[in-house]
Amino acid sequence: MLRECDKACIYSFDGVFLAEVKVVDSEKDSMALIFEEEDMDKVNTESVIVFYDGIQGLVTCKCSLSARVKVVGTESGDLGRAIYKVPCRIDELIGVEQRRRDLKVRVSIPVMLETADEQGKVIHLPAKLKDISAGGIGFESPEKLKENQIFSFMFETDAGDTRLKASVLWVREVSENGEEPFYRYGSRYFGLSTYQESMVRKFTFQEQLKRRKIQ
Repeated sequence: MLRECDKACIYSFDGVFLAEVKVVDSEKDSMALIFEEEDMDKVNTESVIVFYDGIQGLVTCKCSLSARVKVVGTESGDLGRAIYKVPCRIDELIGVEQRRRDLKVRVSIPVMLETADEQGKVIHLPAKLKDISAGGIGFESPEKLKENQIFSFMFETDAGDTRLKASVLWVREVSENGEEPFYRYGSRYFGLSTYQESMVRKFTFQEQLKRRKIQ
């Protein structure tokens, strides 16, 4: 079922995030997950797992996990601490979401951007998110940023909060009705963890559902 997968996120059946794991032998029947020690007790033998497949996209499945085995030697990879290998069997395919087709939703969320000025000093700038997807955000601010300028902001959702990092792709000055000009930006994330990507995707999906219910 999986073709090119080396990472996944595990959730409870209620949609609560439990752990981020490494996937090994994803193309085989004997697929396994690599857990950090502190995550082992969070996960049940039956869970919902979102696999990040390089070809298919996000593959969500109901899975069964077997007895754990402590990993030693080179198989532990770059984690550098006690980890465990757990056999994983896919029991049911729940859905597949193509990553190329990132869902974008319109929002209006005030945030405070954290970036650095030309002297390298950390500064904070007010902004408002105008749209969001798993690829990046569109936002407005009265402050001028440069293309490729790196910034971060706290992304707050019902599922939790996380600091996202992004860089400016484009900037456009806007002046409306004789008011003070402001700037519109497009940006893309970088260094996004599996958990953060999953959080953003879950947020955009829930926002889309809200809009459908209103209509």
